[in-house]
Amino acid sequence: MSLLGSRPLLNEQDQFDVEALLRQTDPIEQQLSKQRRTEIAQIYSLIAPYEQEANIYLGGAQVLAYQLIEIIQNDLVIFGSGIGVAICVLLFLIFRQLRWVVVPLICCAVSVTMTIGLFGLLDLRTTVISSNFVALQLILTLAIVIHLLVEFRQIAQQYPRCSQHELVQKTFIHKISPCFYAGLTTCVGFASLLFSGIQPVVTFGWMMIVAMCLSIMVSLVLFPAMVSLLPRHDKPTSNALSNWLIKGVQHLSLRYSAWVFVVSVVLLAAGISGVLKLSVENSFINYFASSTRTYHELSFIDQQFGGSTQLDVIYDIPEQQRQSDLVLTAKSIQSLQKVQFVMKQFAAMGNVTSVVNFTELAKIINDGKPLTEYELTVIYRLIDKSLTEKLLGSYFSPEHQQLRISSRIKDTTEGLNRAEFMRTLGNDIEGVSVVPHSFRLGNLFVLYQDILQRLFTSQILTMGIVYIALFVVLLGIFRSLKLAIIAIIPNILSTLVVLGSMGWLGIPLDLMTITIVAIAMGIAVDDTIHFVHRFQEEATTKNSTDAIKHTYHSIGFALLYTSFIITMGFSLLSFSDFIPSVMFGLLTGLAMLIALLTDLTLLPAMLQRFCRQNKAKD
Repeated sequence: MSLLGSRPLLNEQDQFDVEALLRQTDPIEQQLSKQRRTEIAQIYSLIAPYEQEANIYLGGAQVLAYQLIEIIQNDLVIFGSGIGVAICVLLFLIFRQLRWVVVPLICCAVSVTMTIGLFGLLDLRTTVISSNFVALQLILTLAIVIHLLVEFRQIAQQYPRCSQHELVQKTFIHKISPCFYAGLTTCVGFASLLFSGIQPVVTFGWMMIVAMCLSIMVSLVLFPAMVSLLPRHDKPTSNALSNWLIKGVQHLSLRYSAWVFVVSVVLLAAGISGVLKLSVENSFINYFASSTRTYHELSFIDQQFGGSTQLDVIYDIPEQQRQSDLVLTAKSIQSLQKVQFVMKQFAAMGNVTSVVNFTELAKIINDGKPLTEYELTVIYRLIDKSLTEKLLGSYFSPEHQQLRISSRIKDTTEGLNRAEFMRTLGNDIEGVSVVPHSFRLGNLFVLYQDILQRLFTSQILTMGIVYIALFVVLLGIFRSLKLAIIAIIPNILSTLVVLGSMGWLGIPLDLMTITIVAIAMGIAVDDTIHFVHRFQEEATTKNSTDAIKHTYHSIGFALLYTSFIITMGFSLLSFSDFIPSVMFGLLTGLAMLIALLTDLTLLPAMLQRFCRQNKAKD
């Protein structure tokens, strides 16, 4: 096996041929993947009768992929059904009419079904990162439908003589603008994922943008169509508990706005300091609950078989250590010996193998006498080439003059900080190397850490870009510099508090939790737009305080219902065996609650303080 080496760039025809070959191999790979999953399932069924008598473990990338797919599929079925049931129950408890359970569910089902079908046509495949797109689209669609539903019920109460068709028409006219604008800004939030540079994350960003567009279209078309077919049936638009909560936050934000500002500043400071504590991790073992078969198998292999994640050290043999008549010089072997000695000093280092191990074996065979570099050269050239390739091909490339040290990292090592481990290992190797920068780290351990570090860096940097983009969109929506500034502040606070909470709680950023930033942006900005849009309408005829009170008793209920239903539904994911799904559910719930609190306290307080004129436009 050849090591890293330079390859010529492909011309246009070569690139075309490669793409054609990839299209041909894709169905073959899918068939092979399906066959492997079937074989692994058969192996598990074979060993099942003997598990009471012995501990039997399976390992390898294919087994891990099989188990990961099984867990995600089970979560989609079990927790997807659980979230659906929870949403149904909560909708019925809030609105107390069966029609207001059926209509939102039909809208959600149609939007999700259309999205899945479109993804199939576009060949956008679900990965571990994008596996929660169905749950996210439920959030997006349900939020729009609830806003339409609350608005319709309130208009029905205000116009008792209007027909059902007229009520639907008024609702559509009132809500089409804020729903469209909310969808637009949500797409901007998910667009932050497009700058990650990680293809699965970029694909997830595009998937959510497409899903958001379909959610808007289905909600604004299907909801009015279904409701217009129903007979008019008036009932109270709110209940005692929601009235009490809305009055409470209204009293808090309007009477104690100074304290709201103080608490917001404290939360902002805490969020920023928490962001500085964020870290990135890449341990697959920690993705699974300690009670699962996957965790037991991975940890057993990790602890008993010298580690589970591969790490390579590539040595580019410098010119001064090369001799045309020798395959390897003594200095090259000595350099490898020094590096291997350094590597073995780390507690997290598992098995380490290289050409050095073969020279040590030769020494044992030679009665404890080390072979000279000329003897090694003779043996290398006398041995059959196929045997040489099998024994040393993975560790030595004469063509590129490269040597490879293969090792495995023990992911279960307590207190292992992977980023710090790589920095320290690299510095220590440079400290013993004869020629600076002649050694490079590679393989899966470095790849995962590099992906996460790049993703973390790009997301932090693009957060500022997305804030600017959101501000420009809000400026275009409200046509007021003051309102755009006021509207963007709760969104900045929400995202920083969610990220800061992760930092303070020691929740590492990975390929799953990094998407929470985009989710928090999308959720918070939707609620903000609905609130400010209604405030603008009310402020044309009322002073700011009265306009805010009327906004509370219209939009406030929709925000409350949406946040409560989604938070309760996604809290069910905390019982999953897949830790990223647990974090996704809990952090999504936290993002919903933070967005709700900022939009019902900080946002009204700022509107009252800085928009005192009768009209809300500058």
